[in-house]
Amino acid sequence: MQQKKIIGIIGEQASGKGAAADIIRNKYGGSRLTYSNILRRTTDSLHLEASRDNLINMALVLKKGFGDDVLSKAMIKDVEGEDTDLVIVDGFRMPGDPESFREAFGKNFTFIYVTADQKLRYERSVGRGEKAGESEASFEEFASKESLKTESSVSEVAKSADYKIENNGGIEELEEKIIKIMSKI
Repeated sequence: MQQKKIIGIIGEQASGKGAAADIIRNKYGGSRLTYSNILRRTTDSLHLEASRDNLINMALVLKKGFGDDVLSKAMIKDVEGEDTDLVIVDGFRMPGDPESFREAFGKNFTFIYVTADQKLRYERSVGRGEKAGESEASFEEFASKESLKTESSVSEVAKSADYKIENNGGIEELEEKIIKIMSKI
């Protein structure tokens, strides 16, 4: 097996991170891991609802108790355990996360920022109802979540991205942008 390529994806809630990861996986193969799945496994073990609030609280509690890099260390171990040449990691959020991956994987790590206008992200969030309570949230509730620590750091962390995708169009436009990026890595 050749050396693994790792593609990290960061973006605000409902920006299209998952869609971008799915496009990469469907066109180029590989596997997809998400930071939220680490948190979901933990909330599931505790028989807690996997709501956005609970996942955010779980991330903050784990980081406070075990260090800011606890989730990145766990994710790096998960990536190393994948039996594939391409691993897409969706859901980077916190300062230090991409740096941990750059240290672990060097030039084999590519970091992509997916963003979209807030109103469009709200409409996507309500439409998909991916996390408990999302489809019932008002725009004000959606917007207020962006001030939480796990969300407010996204724009700062995203500054270290190798590529930025403005995802305000349809899925075909997103796919074109991804193909262009993938041709460079």
